[in-house]
Amino acid sequence: MKKINNFIQKIIQSKYLGYVIIFVLSCIIISPIFSMDLTQNNEAKIHMARIFSIDSVIKDGIFPPIIDYKYINGFGYALNLFYGPLTTYIPIILLNLLGTSGLALKVFTFFTVFISGITMYNFIFTVTKRRAMATIGALVYISAPYKLSNLYSRNAVGEYTAFIFIPLVFEGMYNMFNNKKKGYLLSIGIIGLILSHTISTVYTAIFAFLYLLLNINKLGKWNVWKRLIINVLISLTVCMFYLVPLFEHYIIGNYTIFDTTAMHSNSQEVYTTTLGLNDLFASEFGDQEIRFSLGIITCLLTLLGVFCYKKIKKEYKEIYLSFLFIGIIALIMATKLFPWFIIPDFFAVIQFAWRNLGFFTFFISLICGINAVTFAEEVLKKDAIKDTFLFAVIISICVFSSLGVMRDWKFGDIENERKFDNNIRNDDRIYLYSINRDYLPINSLKNQDYILERDNCTYVLEGEATIDSENKIKLKDTIQFSNVEKNTIIELPYIYYLGYYVQVSYNNNEYISVNTFESQNGMLALELEECDSAQVKVEYKGTILEKIGYTVSMVGFVLLIIMIYMERRKDLVYGGE
Repeated sequence: MKKINNFIQKIIQSKYLGYVIIFVLSCIIISPIFSMDLTQNNEAKIHMARIFSIDSVIKDGIFPPIIDYKYINGFGYALNLFYGPLTTYIPIILLNLLGTSGLALKVFTFFTVFISGITMYNFIFTVTKRRAMATIGALVYISAPYKLSNLYSRNAVGEYTAFIFIPLVFEGMYNMFNNKKKGYLLSIGIIGLILSHTISTVYTAIFAFLYLLLNINKLGKWNVWKRLIINVLISLTVCMFYLVPLFEHYIIGNYTIFDTTAMHSNSQEVYTTTLGLNDLFASEFGDQEIRFSLGIITCLLTLLGVFCYKKIKKEYKEIYLSFLFIGIIALIMATKLFPWFIIPDFFAVIQFAWRNLGFFTFFISLICGINAVTFAEEVLKKDAIKDTFLFAVIISICVFSSLGVMRDWKFGDIENERKFDNNIRNDDRIYLYSINRDYLPINSLKNQDYILERDNCTYVLEGEATIDSENKIKLKDTIQFSNVEKNTIIELPYIYYLGYYVQVSYNNNEYISVNTFESQNGMLALELEECDSAQVKVEYKGTILEKIGYTVSMVGFVLLIIMIYMERRKDLVYGGE
């Protein structure tokens, strides 16, 4: 018993032992994924394709690395435009170190779990200055049943990557509200969220705004507002390389990802994904695809608040109440108690109401950590009993996490993951249905048979013109026409995305750039003038605004470094600690 007591005391006193425990639980949680063939798992195959394909695009010297020319039967697909690029670029580094996209995704997934535990630990420690509270809260955060669903049932890479950055956002805000250092964590959190998962970004912003309102009494000083505004602006500036092309396509194009009907993102459909109370207390080890259960340990640690609330220390009771309040709201938003059917469709971007369980997990994790230690110290009191209790809590979380992932041990043929990469490498054209189609123009989605049957060459849609020759190589194409009639519309063998640069030479004169538009089939099209001969050159270069976005992002990154440097200098800290 004495050894156990000493062990718990080490947890209380040592930051690194807390990190070690988080690392061990992360290994327990992630172990089964290394036994799985990810080509057979939900969305994992899509993310593997993004990782390997964009790596190939980069190695081919295509910039910006957004469109893979092989996909959608060789017509090009924007794999890296509408989804957070952080979930592509970091796994690409791992791909080049480890050899396959499947293994790269698995290792990346481990790091997201471990690092999200660390960011949660650091946040809770910042609030409470208690390492035992930070350790228990972090363990709850990374092991919740809903989190396990994201890892195994859904393979929701963007969403579970976002779990790293949610604690950073709130730690940055907490530091600002309490005149502490490291307000720049807000910027890092916002940047990470934007570059990971759009939906998580939107809903983190909503809950962060609610947290701001609950602390409105602390915003009287201009310094707090100034820090908030500077952090938000710098965050947006750093992300412009991603946000600019995203909003360009939203404003100018008509893509499936932005269509509320196609994406099931309207208030009425979101309401159909709400949960009944029985779902929240179902067995977390059941066979349902998504584990909606709140988890036995989470429920018990939350209920401890009934016995120890009055004994919680004054210095963190305020954030305790704020997080409990926001956590309850997040939980209600996941259930049929919330009136989704009257909520504006903008908020329906969440698609599935039960996604709010992830935010509930975040807010309640801090509550669980505070409750566990307060109950042990203020209710149980005796050293031997309280230390044994805290040890039992940590062991219980690890045991229940082990049971929670036990069903995910599936010994698949890992060689399939290598074959998957080889197929992408060796195939000239990749089948339409080999990947999701959310990033297609609406017209392409409606005309999928057309794409399946269409040849990989230029078509004359309207008017008359003779195609004498064509040389298409990846995202470049050269087409020679003769006898072109007035107002002839040609359709190029590319899905319509902004950023294609098209030039035309009429009757062997100088090349001039021409505007393109989307054909009725969702393909890249342009109109030719009447002429005896014309040569059309096509090349993907990205838009002018996109290039400006990259420049702005580089400036924003420099500003971020300067801001971090200034905040870390003791004589320039806003108010100090």
